[in-house]
Amino acid sequence: MEISTASNARETHPSEELLGLFLKDPTLLQANYHLLTADLFQEYYWLFELMLEVESVEGLTFKGVAQRLDINQIKLLQEMKNAAFNENRVPLLIRQLKKERLAKGLSGLSREVIQRTADGEDPDQILRDVQNSAFTLESSESGGNHEAGEGIDGWFERKLKIMEDNSLAYGLLTGIGSLDALTTGWHRKDFSVVGGWTSMGKTAFVLEIVKLLNAANYKCAIFSLEMIEDQIYDRMTSNILQVSLEQFRLGKLARHHYLERANRVKEHLRSIFIDDTRGISADYITDVMRRLKRTQGLDFVVVDYIQDVKETGEMNDNGGSALARVCRKLRAAAKEMDCHVMGLSQITRGVNDRQDKRPLVSDLAGSTGIETSADVIALLYRDDYYNKDSDKKGIMEVNFAKQRNGGLGVVELNYDRTTQSIREIKAY
Repeated sequence: MEISTASNARETHPSEELLGLFLKDPTLLQANYHLLTADLFQEYYWLFELMLEVESVEGLTFKGVAQRLDINQIKLLQEMKNAAFNENRVPLLIRQLKKERLAKGLSGLSREVIQRTADGEDPDQILRDVQNSAFTLESSESGGNHEAGEGIDGWFERKLKIMEDNSLAYGLLTGIGSLDALTTGWHRKDFSVVGGWTSMGKTAFVLEIVKLLNAANYKCAIFSLEMIEDQIYDRMTSNILQVSLEQFRLGKLARHHYLERANRVKEHLRSIFIDDTRGISADYITDVMRRLKRTQGLDFVVVDYIQDVKETGEMNDNGGSALARVCRKLRAAAKEMDCHVMGLSQITRGVNDRQDKRPLVSDLAGSTGIETSADVIALLYRDDYYNKDSDKKGIMEVNFAKQRNGGLGVVELNYDRTTQSIREIKAY
């Protein structure tokens, strides 16, 4: 077996860095092996195949691989592990390896065409052969080895399971009956958008959902580009304890609310991941989601607001193309991580110039990019926000204006702004 060792005098090759990352964190191999083939690793193809063998037999570990190698190979293994420094580089490294393979394949075809043409072969036959060979090449964006119809058996098995247990057809259920009835739950792999005017209750709505899903042992994450972590905890604790948010935030409640009740709530909220980093990109969100999915599981993600997510080239954005790219990336992340991603959206000021101020999909800031990517669009409205004499005081309308795989309609819920609570109307 021919061995090449990494040298300090040269830059680490992407194949070495990627293999080193797999050795450093074996869960990275588990998450990405379906995107890879041994030939991508060139001279280290044998090491990738060995890692897959160890993974299938006993679970990948550095020790497990090292036990199957000689002393020189173990030295190579250690050098690769030391060269690995950032797990977020895995997608980039995979693309680099695929680009190298494609470039090598194209170069080979070019040399073949030149040689056969120089030898005087029939140009028509050369063209046919080159076309056939070109069809076997994969771009760097290829998703791996995927054959036509290979997913149909899995699909049919899922249908049979649903036939036996209808509950499997539902998504993540909140326990709010009218909401669950219209949505059939928040489905995995879907990207939804919740829009509404300022102070309409968007954050209260999504935090209520997170609270309920967390209580049902679903793993939830919040990327908050508007509020800081402490403000989110204030709102959720006020909701759970059913006390005034303002009084709780200012420390004006009785001591037992803080020392006893809030302390118990703290343990319930500990499992919710909150990232309040400002100026983050959709790629950053995807990288963190990938890590969470791998290390602790991930079922439901909130991004507040999607218009605040940064995207390359947005300074030259024309017609919302940057926001469209953000939405496409978030939807792709929902599919990759097998979870539901919900983005909050701002509403344009034009909604307040109309007599009927209920928002439409076209009122979403950057609506074209959102409407194309979102599987679900829900628009929030409270009549008592605009009309103090409204006969719908404390009522939040949730208008499902788009459901790619479901029905449309309006759900009315009770909204208690004092405690930031969302409830079924029938419960009051």
